Amino acid sequence: MGTFRAVRLALMGGLLLNFSSPAFAAFVVNTDADTDAAGDGACSLREAITAVNNQADYHECISANAGESAVSVAIPPNMGELHTIALTSALPPITHFITLDATGQTGSICTPVPNLRVQITNPAAVPSHGLIFDFGSDFSTVEGLAISGFAPGSSAGIMIFASDVQVGCMIVGTDPAGATAQPNYYGIYVNGQGSTIGVATASQWLPNLISGNSLANIFIDFGGADSVISGNYVGVDSAGATPLQSSFGIYSLGASGVHIGFSDSGGDPAHQRNVIGIAGPPSTNAVNVTLDNATDNVVAGNYIGVSADGQTAVPLGTGLGVSVIKSANSVLGCDGFVVTEYCRNVIANPGGFAVENFEGSNGTAVVGNYIGIGADGVTPFGGSVNAVGIGMSGADTLVARNFISTGGLGNGILLSPNNLDHTTPVFLNQTTAGTNGATLDSSDNCLQGNGAGGVFTNEAGNPTVISTDFISNWWGAADGPAPNGSGDSAASNVNFAPFLTAPSPYCGTQPDIVFRDGFEGS
Repeated sequence: MGTFRAVRLALMGGLLLNFSSPAFAAFVVNTDADTDAAGDGACSLREAITAVNNQADYHECISANAGESAVSVAIPPNMGELHTIALTSALPPITHFITLDATGQTGSICTPVPNLRVQITNPAAVPSHGLIFDFGSDFSTVEGLAISGFAPGSSAGIMIFASDVQVGCMIVGTDPAGATAQPNYYGIYVNGQGSTIGVATASQWLPNLISGNSLANIFIDFGGADSVISGNYVGVDSAGATPLQSSFGIYSLGASGVHIGFSDSGGDPAHQRNVIGIAGPPSTNAVNVTLDNATDNVVAGNYIGVSADGQTAVPLGTGLGVSVIKSANSVLGCDGFVVTEYCRNVIANPGGFAVENFEGSNGTAVVGNYIGIGADGVTPFGGSVNAVGIGMSGADTLVARNFISTGGLGNGILLSPNNLDHTTPVFLNQTTAGTNGATLDSSDNCLQGNGAGGVFTNEAGNPTVISTDFISNWWGAADGPAPNGSGDSAASNVNFAPFLTAPSPYCGTQPDIVFRDGFEGS
């Protein structure tokens, strides 16, 4: 797994510097006009980027310091008005370290949800990205801007090729109040290592609102290894309740070490939580979180398909809450180092699959989550006959210490082997794959309120699922699962004995317990 940064630090020129905010005389953007002309008395954003790239004064962008890299924004009249920088052509890519900070514009706020006074728009429908952090701009930061309208040419509001770029207090894909979608094609596209989207450390709290973008709100490509996405509203409006239309919330493609949500960086765990909830386009299968051919990704401490109150499902339509596709060693929930209340995901998808672990995804850990149940550990989100808590067609999946409910209608866990890859879903039980020989058990789950079945096998047209152990779990009744007991039913090929005769400590509002299974081996 990647190292998660408690503060943004970079080693430059032999000095250890904190780039969280500029402490020197910056280039000051003092106009919302998209100009590039000498003698007009104004420093535009376009000109300021050029000045930083060239490390020299440019037109009216003048600094007292040679080699300046800080850009602040103070556009008059500075009385809280909304200022729109309407681009007429693509901005120059940023090719040098920069701190671009518009949070000082009067009326802008960052917490608890950004509401900003400076926006960058694309009325000319230029087929270009909004801001481009190109090679050479490593360790840059950007704060305090709303970026929208960069949809032509599959563009992104923010495109990141550099390493260790920090994005905080930004709105990407909506109006500056975070209420109405103004889509980019991608919200933020990351193809540079170690970027931070949303800042929630012991010293800073800079959440983003990234919603309403056409394809994906946040897309992490294979070059975005070790990136952290923390403390954001993704897909929902500024109230954290109404979903805006997108195909994907967060998509990690081929990237390793990506961490979505709680990162144990020393800040308030509630500030590290992402609230992720999109409205899928009609007649499509949208997904809130996708791990696709990724390795060692962690999704922890988020509300997924759940509003900011933790108790209300965000209607996705058709699709998936979390989709794991041909990915290795993914952790959904707790990895063994923090208390469950911090790393627990609360996941809802009353109309479909809350979690789907597809074929080819081996070594997945689904641990310590509330699936289909609210953050209070009591209130179910409701469901339908099509609701599934966890769908499994990948092998060697650790499913432990979760509360799984489908509102009395669907299947808690659905085992579905796949013909194409000839995989057979099997729970991890009584193995010693953990750190220091720790035993890994798919146990202490709470299967309760699943009308179609606690664990059901879908064998139609597929290879037969081999017999698998799923022991020491609570099935909703002291006498165990149906048909012999009165609890949620267990498939005939699932060995469920011995079962718990009383709810595990992870059912409902019981005290949280540190979970130390060492699953990641790191």
